[in-house]
Amino acid sequence: MDWQEINCLIEALTTLVEKYQIELENQSIDDDTRSDISNDLAYTQILLGDYKKKRDQIAS
Repeated sequence: MDWQEINCLIEALTTLVEKYQIELENQSIDDDTRSDISNDLAYTQILLGDYKKKRDQIAS
């Protein structure tokens, strides 16, 4: 995977994190949906961190 691909993934994952955070602000969602979104958010944040580490390794 090259620099450009990783940066594209980081941008997409960052946007997805923002989307999940906005969805979680919605007070009208039920507990099951909130739980699903929270799990998706956590997994997305883990992936984002991994790709940022890979980007930093390539930059070194």
